[in-house]
Amino acid sequence: MIKLKLEALEHPAPSSVDINDRKVFASTILWLEDQKIRQYKIEDREDLRLVDQPDIWEQAYDNYKTDLCMPQFCTPLEEITWLLGYAIRLEFLDSPENYKAINSIEVSKQQNKSVTPSIKAENFFDNMDFNHKDFIAGIRSMANKLKVPHHPNHLVQLEAIARIVHERLSPSAQNRQAITGTPFPFEKGNDVVVTDDSALDYPVRILRLLQIQSLRQLQTKINEAIVAVQDLTANPKTDTKLGKVGR
Repeated sequence: MIKLKLEALEHPAPSSVDINDRKVFASTILWLEDQKIRQYKIEDREDLRLVDQPDIWEQAYDNYKTDLCMPQFCTPLEEITWLLGYAIRLEFLDSPENYKAINSIEVSKQQNKSVTPSIKAENFFDNMDFNHKDFIAGIRSMANKLKVPHHPNHLVQLEAIARIVHERLSPSAQNRQAITGTPFPFEKGNDVVVTDDSALDYPVRILRLLQIQSLRQLQTKINEAIVAVQDLTANPKTDTKLGKVGR
């Protein structure tokens, strides 16, 4: 994905970018600032150019992240992923007319497939730009407050936020009795799920617990549906006027 984004930004050597190499990482950050982002004036980028002086560059990079309002990440991979996405958005906003031809081709293809009546959108959310930088910044800020892990796709992160709000902050969730007891030590269980890969065994255990939770939620909804049907059929009303006696 890093390589594809660098190719989209016309990086001169996308295949040779190794983010684990500190100097290569620093040089890539400098290239993004010089060619795409341009947060600073040219004369204000001098410290970022000192890629051979780690102490000065690291301080300049910290200031740079602050000035870009970058969310707090844990790894260089997350940071450069965010910077590449930010640069791509700026690239589009600088010259959206370059993409109009592509959009018009896609629209004509859709129109040729089927002709449907136009419906005027009255929902406020239908007119929102979910890829706008302010919208994305709001999602990142909310994720930091709720301690939701970073994901390169902000819409996936928004889905995680919605789930946390539904499960923990909604009125129905607040009325639930707090769960007490010792957490299940799924990482220390004796049942090994993946025998040939110890690193893969841990996430598979997590996925198995999530599947069990989904099945429990499905069973709860099935039980609610059964109860609702029983309420309708347990005490049916009979209209005696429709009955007949004899032949």
